[in-house]
Formats: sequence, C-alpha cells, structure tokens
Amino acid sequence: MTLDNWLKILLAGASLCLGAYLAALRTKISSDKIKNKLHYGFYAICILFFIGSVATIIFCWDNIFYEEEKLKPNWFAIVVVILCIASTVILFFYTKKNIVGKHQYNLKELDPIVNKFTENADKNNIRLLAGDINFFGNSPQEMDNNSQYSCLKREGFRQIEILCLRPKKAEEKIRYGKILNDLPQVQLRYYNPPKADLNLRGRLKTLNNVTHLLMYNKIQSGIYEAVVTDTANNSGALYNHIWSLIWDLAEKPTAQETDEYKALFRN
Repeated sequence: MTLDNWLKILLAGASLCLGAYLAALRTKISSDKIKNKLHYGFYAICILFFIGSVATIIFCWDNIFYEEEKLKPNWFAIVVVILCIASTVILFFYTKKNIVGKHQYNLKELDPIVNKFTENADKNNIRLLAGDINFFGNSPQEMDNNSQYSCLKREGFRQIEILCLRPKKAEEKIRYGKILNDLPQVQLRYYNPPKADLNLRGRLKTLNNVTHLLMYNKIQSGIYEAVVTDTANNSGALYNHIWSLIWDLAEKPTAQETDEYKALFRN
C-alpha cells in the first residue's frame, strides 16, 4: 500500500469522525435547556477550514491553476477548494441563525412569535396557559401598551379560554377585571389544585381543523424556550391532553368574583 492510498484512508476516517462529532454536537446543543458555548465548536471548524482554503489558494496558486507538466487548471483542486469555502460559510451562518440559542428568546423577541402564532389561527377559539397573566403587563396602562394583549384584542376571537392562578392581590384582580371588561368572550378557570400549574406557558389554537401549540417556559432570567408544534407530534398531542385534563379539573370563578374584579378595574 502506497503512502498516498494510506493518507486517503486516514482522510476518509477523519471525515467520518468529524461528521459524527458535528452530529453529536448538534444534538447536544439542541437538547440543552440553557445557553452554552458548544456552538463555538462549529465556528472553530468553519474558521479553520476557511483559512486553510484561502491559504491553499494563496500559496498553491501555480499548482492549482497551472498544474505541473499539463500547464492547465487542476479542476479537482479548484472544485475541492470552492466546496470547502462554500460549506464553511454555509455552516457558519446556519449555525448562527438556526443552532445558537435555537428556540430561546428574550421577552421582546418572544412577542412577535406569540403574535404571529395568534394571528394565523381560526377565530373560533384560542386557549392560553397562564399564571397570574402578568405577561400582559402589571397595570391597565401597561396592558394597553402590551403587544401581545393588543394582538389578542385585535384578532376578535369568539371564545378565549385562559387557565390561570386565582388572583390574591388587588393589582392582580384589577388586571383580571380589565381582561374581563375588554374581552367579554374570555372564560377564566383557576388551576385546581394550584399545584396543577406546571409553570408551562403557551397558547393552543385551531388552524384548518388541526390543533397547534406554542409552548414556552423560562429557562433563566429573561430567557424563554419556545416550541411550536401540533397534535400530529407526540409532544404536541401530550400537551393537548394535559390542557384538557387541567381545564376539566379547573375551578370556575363565581359571578361575585368576576363582578369584584371588574369593579376594582373601573374604580
């Protein structure tokens, strides 16, 4: 076996190992619930091979474009270099756009995702998994300026079902009162028992007779992980069943309670 053949075998083995490493790294980044720096492994490989490709062009120009003896371009070398440069650039920007912090957003980034999900829905019904509904704002003034709240009002759903916590503080009751005043089609139900709140937030909608879900949860201060799915997906079907179970067990507010919330808001 010649050295050239052996080097080709080593190169093939190294390529397989590198491909396996990148696949494993991609899986690890996607499954991790917190921000990390694992994506720098992709960046390092991209930069290394990009620099190597450019250096090859600079220092081996004559050998590439004027192959010895033949005095014509070495098309194999040209194709390899172009493919290497193109693949590193594509992987770099794909990593930056789709892998780094994928599904992870701050509040400002989350608003347009929630609103787009809400706007693209059948208007018969939408369901919200909430806590004390403070994501709409803490005061009536904040709620009027809140992007998600404005979108929900604007879309004109015939029915809005909200799973939430029973309000205890006056500011919470005022917030609930404003919602009931602005959106009379809202149905509130309290987690029963309160521990039924899984600290998972999101929305469920129907689009073309298919239930779609947007689920998000806080993974660190100010950062949320959001996933859009539907009931054709196992996790989507599971979330839908969980919603139905919790909603059926939830407690309806009394007429006296809702009247109290509205009165506090109007005063």
